[in-house]
Amino acid sequence: MKLRNPFGWSYLACAVAVVLAGGVLGAQKTATPSAREIVDRFIREAGGEAAFRAIKSIRVRGTLKITQQNMSGEIESLLARPSKMITRATVSGIGKLEEGYDGKVGWSIDPVQGPSLVSGRALIERADGAWFDAALLTPDFVREMTLVGQETFDKRPAYRVKVVLKSGTEQFNLYDVETGMQIGQEATRESPFGSAPTTTIFRDYQKYGVVKFPSVHVERILGIEQVVTFTSYEFDVVPNNAFDLPPVIKALIK
Repeated sequence: MKLRNPFGWSYLACAVAVVLAGGVLGAQKTATPSAREIVDRFIREAGGEAAFRAIKSIRVRGTLKITQQNMSGEIESLLARPSKMITRATVSGIGKLEEGYDGKVGWSIDPVQGPSLVSGRALIERADGAWFDAALLTPDFVREMTLVGQETFDKRPAYRVKVVLKSGTEQFNLYDVETGMQIGQEATRESPFGSAPTTTIFRDYQKYGVVKFPSVHVERILGIEQVVTFTSYEFDVVPNNAFDLPPVIKALIK
């Protein structure tokens, strides 16, 4: 799934597709917040920057469903500072899919294409997605943020914020006007079929330790909808060697 981090784009949804071929609402008007104020409110509501920065690694486990094809499976994602990730999923009717980034090398393994290295724009996006503190949108990661406006997203009033990362990657983050939580993200990402519009919806925030994370991700890309329900978040339990490149990936590096 989308897991580089709990709020970013995942290439796993793309791998599945390849295998399958204004102001706050209220009684009184208030000043419209800036993009930075919207993001800072989300960080506070989620538990605070200090609490999140205290986490060194995350292990997330859950289940996934591919609704149109009536397929299901299990998923596990590991993330560690500053920018390491690996996601594994076993899907009925497909098999095992893996993707990762060790801070330099991006890679994928699926039943159709086998092992492959990620390059070009896709590698840049993989690195962005693996950035552990991506949800904080700090100045060392973001070039600019702009409030686009207010709209309805996933049946909720939401602020749309345009984010341009230092890498040049562009995305739109959606934040609930009433709760302050991030409820979605939209972007155009690289895929084996070329650039593809993607939508991720974040639902049902739960408190894990002292930080809130969404327990449900809905990812839509290339006509495929993937629903991931997380059953556990574990902190600081991921071993350092968890992100070592698989032998079949090492063999591709020249």
